[in-house]
Amino acid sequence: MEEIGLIVLIEVLPGMRERQIDAYEKLRPLVLAESGCLQYELFSDTTSENKFVLVEKWSSRAALDAHDQTDHMIAADAYSPTFRAKSATVMKLATVKVKEQP
Repeated sequence: MEEIGLIVLIEVLPGMRERQIDAYEKLRPLVLAESGCLQYELFSDTTSENKFVLVEKWSSRAALDAHDQTDHMIAADAYSPTFRAKSATVMKLATVKVKEQP
């Protein structure tokens, strides 16, 4: 199985920074407890208080798919539009295999 990474670009409405941080703090222990979760970490953009980057790493595509179907993620997806400026941009990443140099 191949690991899969996610970069999630998040922008919140002005004045809603703390709601994003609170939502993450509630989700973090639940997500980290999921089978196959290797990383779940939120970063803030140093140039804009309304922008965040969520970095995730999963042991497999199946683990990520199961994560998307958990009750806490379904609830989070329903709640996040109340404070986000737009839908998050999700980049799904796979490791680029490089050839060994002789």
